[in-house]
Amino acid sequence: MKHHQPYLSAKALGIEDWERDELIALWPKLMAETIEIDMHRAASDCGTICCIGGHMALSHGISVLGARRYVQNNEPLSALFFPDRTINFQHRGWRAKAPQAGQAILNFLTTGKPDWDGVMSRA
Repeated sequence: MKHHQPYLSAKALGIEDWERDELIALWPKLMAETIEIDMHRAASDCGTICCIGGHMALSHGISVLGARRYVQNNEPLSALFFPDRTINFQHRGWRAKAPQAGQAILNFLTTGKPDWDGVMSRA
């Protein structure tokens, strides 16, 4: 894996320590494609983790219903959870594969911005 600059602190990112820890654990798994992602859904009824926020929430012990609420009500992470800040699914980020989502997370952790446009332009 490429070398990356140090992660910003949770305070600098405007998120909780546990959220930062979950993102740090999640992005390498996505980059290695050991887990899947579906940016259209927080979590399925069977408990399958789908989007970035769904992975974070369910890994942290939040229920499926709670995962949906967590994703929808998280302003500091909304730019990461919603590639174009909408749910109209027009932005290419909504079709991100695991490595692209991992790169967006890494961008967020190191710069504070996911840069979905840049990530998806290299796809």
